[in-house]
Amino acid sequence: MLQVRRDADPEVIEKAYKALSLKYHPDRLPPDRRAQSSEHMRRLNEAYAVLRDPVKRARYDRTLSPEGGQGAWELFWDEGLVGLWRRRTHAR
Repeated sequence: MLQVRRDADPEVIEKAYKALSLKYHPDRLPPDRRAQSSEHMRRLNEAYAVLRDPVKRARYDRTLSPEGGQGAWELFWDEGLVGLWRRRTHAR
């Protein structure tokens, strides 16, 4: 999502986030592209929140390796995203 290497330093991650935020921020785009860019910004913010926190990043890195953890489900559950997903899908 942030278009950085897996072993990127925090400074590189922050630079990538800032550059992509400027590119996709809804206030910087025409009205017809704002809904799409809002979703893109939401995903950027989630990715940045995980990668800037050393504990969350380590957990995420474990989900990428075949021998580590329970996979992506572990991150999904630990971050409380299951409840968000349920609310979002049932609200429709």
